[in-house]
Amino acid sequence: MFQTLQKKLTFLYTLTTGTILTVILIICFFYMKSSVEARYKAQFSSIFLTISNRFQTEAFFTDSWLSQMELDNQLVIHIEENKQPLFFQGAFQTKTDRSLLLKKAYKKAKEDGATPQAAALSSPLQSSVFTLKGTEKDTYLGMYLVESTFSGYKSLLVLQDISSFSRQLLWQGIFFLLTGLAGIFLLYLASWHTVGKTLLPLKENQKKQAEFIAAASHELRSPLAVIQASASAVRTSPQNTDQMLFTIEKECTRMGNLIKDLLVLAASDSRKWQLTLGTYDSDTLLLDVYETFEPICLHQKITLHLTLPDIEFPRVCCDKNRVIQILTILLDNALTYTSPGGRVDLKIFAKKKKICYVVADHGKGIPDEEKERIFERFYQSDKSRKEKEHFGLGLSIARELTELQKGKLTLTDTQGGGCTFTLTLPAAEENHASSHP
Repeated sequence: MFQTLQKKLTFLYTLTTGTILTVILIICFFYMKSSVEARYKAQFSSIFLTISNRFQTEAFFTDSWLSQMELDNQLVIHIEENKQPLFFQGAFQTKTDRSLLLKKAYKKAKEDGATPQAAALSSPLQSSVFTLKGTEKDTYLGMYLVESTFSGYKSLLVLQDISSFSRQLLWQGIFFLLTGLAGIFLLYLASWHTVGKTLLPLKENQKKQAEFIAAASHELRSPLAVIQASASAVRTSPQNTDQMLFTIEKECTRMGNLIKDLLVLAASDSRKWQLTLGTYDSDTLLLDVYETFEPICLHQKITLHLTLPDIEFPRVCCDKNRVIQILTILLDNALTYTSPGGRVDLKIFAKKKKICYVVADHGKGIPDEEKERIFERFYQSDKSRKEKEHFGLGLSIARELTELQKGKLTLTDTQGGGCTFTLTLPAAEENHASSHP
């Protein structure tokens, strides 16, 4: 699925960016073409001006001067007086027959309105620069000047071979084409790589979702199997009905807790979790949790040690019920991995406009490579201590609830061994005292 999506997105990105690149290259090519054409026309106009000035001021031309002009500038110079051409055969050899070029040039000049008849009314009369195509893929620029005289008229026709410009333009067009194709190919490779990188989080999310569904299905299947077995035992062994019903109720409660946890995570994933934010006494909130867990710790013969600095703490901005839920998860996790006779520490301190709650146990701790994974869903560090009432969702829920309140939940090692969880939440006041644990 992802490979097909990657191909489609790559094609789409390549098509879009390739089209933009193509348009840019076409604009650049035609801009370059027009600029070069303008330069060629300006150079030709300058040459024609030099020849026409001499044509208008001098009575005759020498063959050597005409030959030099033609050879130096790849020109065809043709002068007529009353339809009689100047006795000059031409020095520059054109690919297309010279007489055919002259015929085409006169036709162009006539189309431009430069004729001896028109010159009789307005003299001298000069055509604009025109382009002429030969029969051998040769190209010329041309201009025509006709001037009336006492005996009739005289005319000057100049053509310049610009076939090299056409070849240059062709090669530049090929260069732009190859550049465009190479650019599109590179865009395809870059798009494939970029799309692949973009889809990695989606692939990871799909993988995690599949693992989550598999783990949830496994966890739900276990109590259902017990319930089914107990129900069957009730039929076959009526004398054990009370014990089987107790087991069924216990497994139903366990399954209900799992479903409740899954609903919490689903609400968090969909960002539909509704928080009731307010400002509360940060130390009082911790005292409430302490008082709730103190009897439990006494029953389990575990010491719950609370440390409250003798300063006035700023109020904390949070959802009180959710913070109690987070601390409950952390304390429950600490008690699970604390043996009778052990100790769990509760602390609070303020730092940089933040309120920090600390829950530390003194168990065997968690290896560094597993510290981040413990916040994954259904992950349990100690596989050998997999009590039925724990599914590996608590810490995941705690982190989700923390992030929803713009807080942070971190894990470090307890000095001497064990795990220390620190819940950091934004303080409600800007100016507050600061203390460290």
